[in-house]
Amino acid sequence: MHEVFQRKDGPNVVPPSYGKDLEILDAKALSHFGMRITDALSAQSKSIEMQIVKTNDASVVGTARRLVLATDTDFPSISNHMADALADAQKSRGIPGGMLLVFDGKVGGDGKPFLGVIKAEMQSGFQRRLAATKVVTEFLENIFLTPATRLYKLALFISEDAAVTASTNWRCFVFDSNITAARRENAAVYFYDGFLGCAFPESGKYETAKFFDLTKEFVRTSVNDRDLRRDLGDALFAFVKVDQAPTFTSQQFGDTYLPPELRDPFNKFLEAKKFPTNRAVVRDISEMGGRLRRRKYKFGPDIEFSASPDAIRNGTVTIEDVPAGDVSEGEAASWTRITVRRPVTEQL
Repeated sequence: MHEVFQRKDGPNVVPPSYGKDLEILDAKALSHFGMRITDALSAQSKSIEMQIVKTNDASVVGTARRLVLATDTDFPSISNHMADALADAQKSRGIPGGMLLVFDGKVGGDGKPFLGVIKAEMQSGFQRRLAATKVVTEFLENIFLTPATRLYKLALFISEDAAVTASTNWRCFVFDSNITAARRENAAVYFYDGFLGCAFPESGKYETAKFFDLTKEFVRTSVNDRDLRRDLGDALFAFVKVDQAPTFTSQQFGDTYLPPELRDPFNKFLEAKKFPTNRAVVRDISEMGGRLRRRKYKFGPDIEFSASPDAIRNGTVTIEDVPAGDVSEGEAASWTRITVRRPVTEQL
């Protein structure tokens, strides 16, 4: 465990305070530490797999490679390089300091090694405890990793081989609460780029389009109620095109828009189609073209109607199913009223 500091007036790096020995956590503390990692890397909390760009021996992943092979004696001194790299990456005086936790372990049935780093910002708070014969309240400073806050950033480098060698490939998963901000630039670039040597993956275009097409297929084949199908279609357009967050998860869409009884089938449908349900996807609609520019509606075999999603959303066009009691005698028992709040400008 190391401490990195906020930069002062000059451009010089403030040297970190290095932890010289391994931290020994009791069973309860270790259990809670594991819970923080699990919660952060869950799909709901917006973790994302990133592309590792810097891979040389001096990079963070190069240090991770050495750390998973290190002895307990060498681990603290080698991990100093992590603290140096983070202190160097924090070039702005507006970036707060904090604790840097460096830890390793194994994951999966085949025990693949991983190396984790957490930057945790300091807080203050109160605790109640029993002292002698009465309960006392104490003010605590410099506490971190509390469950009620997201004031930390986490990265996990996972080896693709159970036995790490110089040629082993690595995957990197990152959690940062700012990564879901409306602007990608706010997502602590210093942490995932300057420190970790990573970048947003280039597969966002493919995965965004795949999510859109698969969700349309699921709604078309699994939802019998016509009104719900139309509502989910509108929601999908807004979710993919209008939402400005740079990442999304399939769970986010399901929890927000799907009825509870459809959420589990939706998740299983995506898994069967090999779409990632356990991590966030970078939102990129740049190659979806006309699929997001027009909404098309079919009324039987011989009638089609199209409008932009914006016109549907802002009420310029409304599409309503008319109840059977509103129809005149002799007309169809089920029909649709389309209202366009603009004059005809052209006939094609």
